[in-house]
Amino acid sequence: MRVLTRPAAALALTTVSVLAGLSLTVTPATADSTRDNSWHVKALELAEIHKITQGEGVVVAVIDSGVDASHQDLKNNVLPGVDFYDDDAKGQVDRHGHGTGMASLIAGHGHGPGNRDGVLGVAPKAKILPVTIKSERSALIQPTALAAGINWAVDHGADIVNVSLSSSFNEELNRAVERAYQRNVIVVAAVGNDDDILIGNPARHDSAVAVNGTDRKGAISEKASVPAEEVDITAPAVDIVQAAPGNQYFTTTGSSNSTAIVSGALALIKAKYPNLNGYEMFQRLLETTRDEGEPGHDQYFGWGALDLREALTGEPDGRGTRTSARPSGAQLEPWQANPREREDGILIFVWAAIIAVLVLVVGGIVATVMLLRARRRLAQLADEDPPTTEEAAPGPGVPPQGGPGQPTDATDDAAWRRPG
Repeated sequence: MRVLTRPAAALALTTVSVLAGLSLTVTPATADSTRDNSWHVKALELAEIHKITQGEGVVVAVIDSGVDASHQDLKNNVLPGVDFYDDDAKGQVDRHGHGTGMASLIAGHGHGPGNRDGVLGVAPKAKILPVTIKSERSALIQPTALAAGINWAVDHGADIVNVSLSSSFNEELNRAVERAYQRNVIVVAAVGNDDDILIGNPARHDSAVAVNGTDRKGAISEKASVPAEEVDITAPAVDIVQAAPGNQYFTTTGSSNSTAIVSGALALIKAKYPNLNGYEMFQRLLETTRDEGEPGHDQYFGWGALDLREALTGEPDGRGTRTSARPSGAQLEPWQANPREREDGILIFVWAAIIAVLVLVVGGIVATVMLLRARRRLAQLADEDPPTTEEAAPGPGVPPQGGPGQPTDATDDAAWRRPG
């Protein structure tokens, strides 16, 4: 289980969220220069990797703002999906541009002679299943909508679910991620960017792959990363050229980019090894990374930097075996099925303590008020009925209280002892 490095107070965050990977910088790009400026294509050795596999037969769901299915770099690669706000759109209309960019990094096939122009995705023969959860009216996304999107994708044939978004803690969202994992569907989630206070969901969940971003030199990006114990892997995130609606192109920076690249990598793994279950997919992805930063797992690189060649041709080395990612169908411990339950328990304890204190305070105030009223009433009665000087009639005799040999009257003799 991951070490929880954020306070339980994080659970009190708002129940709405924004697109976590919305580019920190957005620069228009031209189609002619797109491939030349796609430094990550060379860094990942995609030309050689695609001789091994191109992701054919794999479906990657993109939970986002929609995908422009008519874009020249995505034609015939976008399946009919769902739009939670427009039944007719089927996820194939992008209201923002973010979803189209992510889809192109995953499954863009380029265009022109030999497809040498435009965006080349990590898995150009994979199919994109668009799931639109962002409305036209608001930039905010409810975690329940994100959960519904993941569930829909799982139920409609997705092998991989790309979530280049971040949300607050939500039980329904956690259950959706765990449900996907138990069905051998891997959720890949953005860790966040430098302006995020803490890592959000679903990247916090043990059953999701949490992705940080690196720059051209392979170093952790100052803008496209959040250091956290939950980080699993890193991939290129800075100055990434991607498609935009209307056959346009942009260069952006953000952990959304690295998340989409890792989703494409998992599509290649799934195509090469179609019989792997969810646990084995985790192993092959994480245990074949290049160990960067501190030896072993660290909060910046996770288990290391993505190594596509090793992931497709090497063997997992065992260093990243997860305590919570067990073979699908295996019985999970309650806290492994929901890694936030420990924090949830802490939160319940905190609220119980707060309520107890409030009860004591309110009870004390009430008791004080009642005591003051009682004293005031006694004072009024004393003024109305002054004491008489007549002696009260003697009552019945009081039997001795002491035992045999004990005095019935008090004694001031400290040396007094019971007679022997």
